[in-house]
Amino acid sequence: MTFGRNLLLSRGAGDNRAAASITGVVAALLLTLAPAALTGQTPTDSPSRNTLKVFDASLVDTAIDPCQNFYRYACNGWLKKNPLPKDQTTYGRFTELADINREKLRLILESTSSASSTRTPNEQKIGDEYATCMDVAAVNARGTAPFQPELDRIAALREKRDLPVLLAELHRQGVDAFFASGSNQDFADSTRVIDYFVASGLGLPERDYYTRTDAKSVEQRNQYVLHVANMFRLLGEPAGKASQDAQTVMALETRLARASLTVTEARDPQKLNHPMKLAAFEASVPAFDFNAYLAALHAPLHNPETDGINVTEPKFFTEMNALLNDTDLAAIKTYLRWHFIHAIAGTSTPQSFDDEDFNFYAHTLRGQEEQQPRWKRCTRRVDSELGEALGQVYVSRYFPASEKQRALDMTVAIEAAMGRDIDNLDWMSAATKLRAREKLHTVVNKIGYPDKWRDYSRLEIVRGDTLGNMLRAREFESDRDLAKIGKPVDRAEWGMTPPTVNAYYNPQMNDVNFPAGYLQPPFFSALEDDAANYGDMGSTIGHELTHGFDDEGRQFDASGNLTDWWTAQDGKKFTERATCMVRQFNGYVPVDNVHINGKLTLGENLADLGGLWLAYLAWTDEAQKNHLDMAAKQDGYTAEQRFFVAYAQQWCTQTRPEALRTQLQTDPHSPDEYRTNGILADLPQFARTFHCRKGQPMAAEKTCRVW
Repeated sequence: MTFGRNLLLSRGAGDNRAAASITGVVAALLLTLAPAALTGQTPTDSPSRNTLKVFDASLVDTAIDPCQNFYRYACNGWLKKNPLPKDQTTYGRFTELADINREKLRLILESTSSASSTRTPNEQKIGDEYATCMDVAAVNARGTAPFQPELDRIAALREKRDLPVLLAELHRQGVDAFFASGSNQDFADSTRVIDYFVASGLGLPERDYYTRTDAKSVEQRNQYVLHVANMFRLLGEPAGKASQDAQTVMALETRLARASLTVTEARDPQKLNHPMKLAAFEASVPAFDFNAYLAALHAPLHNPETDGINVTEPKFFTEMNALLNDTDLAAIKTYLRWHFIHAIAGTSTPQSFDDEDFNFYAHTLRGQEEQQPRWKRCTRRVDSELGEALGQVYVSRYFPASEKQRALDMTVAIEAAMGRDIDNLDWMSAATKLRAREKLHTVVNKIGYPDKWRDYSRLEIVRGDTLGNMLRAREFESDRDLAKIGKPVDRAEWGMTPPTVNAYYNPQMNDVNFPAGYLQPPFFSALEDDAANYGDMGSTIGHELTHGFDDEGRQFDASGNLTDWWTAQDGKKFTERATCMVRQFNGYVPVDNVHINGKLTLGENLADLGGLWLAYLAWTDEAQKNHLDMAAKQDGYTAEQRFFVAYAQQWCTQTRPEALRTQLQTDPHSPDEYRTNGILADLPQFARTFHCRKGQPMAAEKTCRVW
C-alpha cells in the first residue's frame, strides 16, 4: 500500500478499481539501468506521431487581456480547436498526451496478442489479457455464469462469525467492502513496513455525498439507489426486491460514511496515525475475528501481542463493530453482493452491467455522454494489471536515454534553486532551515522507469478468461503488497507505471517520480528552449519537490518519519502564510455556486505556486549563465513571456459541469483555470512581465507566498 499524492487526480471507475487500495499520504530513486529491449523489435515511431508543442503561439488569443484572464489568453486557441469529446468528462493537454501514449500501447498490445512461440512470458501475458478483454462477444455469451460462483459463496454465508474469511477473500479480489487493509511504511519509523487498516466500503465517491443536504446531493443519492437497484435487477432480482435491497445498501453505507473522515480531514497524516498492537485492535472490534481475516487474506503471520499496526480511523471501526452487531445477516449479504458486482463491473461483465455502471458513475456523476472505445479501456486495464510488463516494452521503444538525462539535469537544477530559496527565506529561522536543507538534499529522483522490473511469473493469465484474469491480477497484487510486511522497505519501487502521464512525491520515501510517459510534448521537448521546458515541466518538478514542504509533506522529516522538525515559531509562520492561500482559493466559485475548498486543495496550491517559483529561479539562473537576451523575441514573445505561457498552456482543459462539481467535492487539485490564474496572480514576476497593475485580476493586491 502507498499513501500517494499525484499531480492530477486519477479519473475513472470500473476496471480501474484497485484491489484493497489504500489512499492517503507517497514517491523514487535515480535510475541508470537501460530498459530491456523487446525481443526481435527495434524502436519505432508512434502510430500517431506526437507533434504537440510545449509553447505554442498559435494557441494564444491576443484579443484577451492577459492581465484580466491569463488562462483564457494562453488557452483560448486550444479550447477552440479541441471541443470536449463525447467519451470524455474532461479533456486537456494531459488527455492529449495520454491518448498518444495509449495508441503506442495499443500497437504493442496488438502485436503481442497474436499467439506466437517467440513471445516472451510477459508478452504472452499482456497480449493474451488484451485479446481476451477485447472479445466482448465472448463476455456477453457467458452472461453471469463466470461470477455466479462468487455470488454463491456470499449467499452461502450462514453465520456472522464466518464473515472474516469471506471478506478476506473478497478483499483479495478488489471488493472494497466495510474496510481495507494493506502494507505501508510505519509513520514513526519509515524503515518498517506494517499493516494498515483503513475505512472503506462506500459506493459513492466520498463521505459527504451521504451527508450533504442540498438539492443536487439529494438527487444524486436517489440516482445512486436507483443504480444499485438496477444492478440487482440485472442479477435476476424482481424489481421490488431489488429496490428494497438498494435501500439496505444505502442505509449501511450511510452509517459507515458518517463514521468516516471527510476528504479534507483525511489529508492530515496526524489524523491517520493511530498505532496500536493487533491484540488491542482485535479487542476494540470484538464482532470481527481479525486473526481469521488475516489468515484468509494471505497476510504474514502476526503476533497480536507484539506486532504493531496502524488503524487510520478508530471511530470508523467502532461503528463497524456496532453495525455488525445490530445488522441482520441478510442485510450484510446484500451489501456484500452489491460491492462484489460493483467491483467487477466493466470489461469483465456483460454489456448490460457495463452500460449500467457507465450510466451512473461516468454519465450521471461526471456528465460523460458516450462510453470510450473498447480498445482504450482494455489498454488501460492491461496497464493497470500488468503495468511494468507493458511498461518495459513501452520504454524500450519510446523513451531514449537522452530524454531521461535531460529530465534529470533539470531536476537537479531545480533542487539547487530550492536550496538557494530556503537560504534566502526571511521568515524561517536558521535551525529550521538546516533541517529543511537536510530533507531537500536527501530527496531521491526517479526518472522514467524502475531500475528493477516487477516479476509477474506467478500471475496466471488465461486467454479467454476475462473475469478470472482480473481477479487473479488483483489477488496477485494483494499478495505482493501484503508480502512487504516485516521486510525491508523497497525504496526502488514505483507507484505509477512507465507510460503514465502524471508525477508524484512520496513523503515517507522522500522521493520524486516522473514516469517516461510524461516526459514528452506538450510538457517536455528536446526541440524547444529552456524557457518553455522550465515553464512547463520545470514547474512540475518544482511542484513535486514543494510537496515535501507543503502542509502535509512538512510533517515528515528527511527520513520519511512523521515528526515535527520545525521550531514552534516557524510552524506558526508557515500556518499564517498558508492560510493566505486557503482564503484566496476559498473565494473562487467555478460552477453552480460551489466554491473551491481552500483547505482541501491547500497542498496542491502550495505546490503549484512553489513549483513555478522554483522553476523560475532555476531557469533565470541558467539564462544568466548562458547570457540569454531576455528581451529578444521568439514567435513574437520574450523568453519570460514564453515561460509563463508554457506554464499556463499545460493546463488548457475542457471539463463538463458535472465533472467539475465532482472535482470540487472530492479532488485536492483546484480546477485548471484557477491553478493557472490563482497562482500567477501571486507572482510579481508575472505581473511585471505582462505589465499588469496591482488590483487587476492577474495582479493580486495581497500576494500569498510560502516557498
